Amino acid sequence: MGAIEKSNAIFLSIADGKISRRRHEPNEKTVTRTTKQGKVVHEEFYKGWKGRITDIQVREHKEYGKFWNVTLTDDDGDAILQMNYSSGYSAAFLKILPNIDLLTDVIISPSMKMEGEKKKTSVFVTQHGKPLKHFYTKDSPNGLPQLKKIKVKGKEQWDDSDMMEFFENMVNSEIMPKLKKPAGVKKVDVVDVDDMGDPIEDLPF
Repeated sequence: MGAIEKSNAIFLSIADGKISRRRHEPNEKTVTRTTKQGKVVHEEFYKGWKGRITDIQVREHKEYGKFWNVTLTDDDGDAILQMNYSSGYSAAFLKILPNIDLLTDVIISPSMKMEGEKKKTSVFVTQHGKPLKHFYTKDSPNGLPQLKKIKVKGKEQWDDSDMMEFFENMVNSEIMPKLKKPAGVKKVDVVDVDDMGDPIEDLPF
């Protein structure tokens, strides 16, 4: 049977250091903007989101690339936080991940600040009322590969391919076995994004 069930999960993304949730119609909390593709969207913005981590998946969009989908579950249901696969947000979250107690709620709070003309992005995770530290650090990398400087078309840039591959293996081997859902519970695929990399709430299923 090839049936696809509609998901009731809330879809979230991160934009300019805040969590964004799309709405079909504007309300007193939404900010309305027009995307680069000319689509009018209505978004609510939050400083953070609370829930217990129940799933982490890597999903790939044929046009926009790969994303991390982190499912946060509370009494009201699931929220799927989507982060670009290679970003300051996802890297910070994954460096903290081994220090998270997966049995209790966390609060995920993104941040963005300007350093000169560059944006520096990160994520803070709070649990039991305290901010969690990175498990992988420069002083104690715990096996995490470092960024490599490579040349692309004559220009130097930092490459995090080895680092992200390490994170994927860590999630699959160390985290996912602790997050296995009971038989019959389906995982949710979320790969539809717009030109900003934000999830689209009105998915075609």
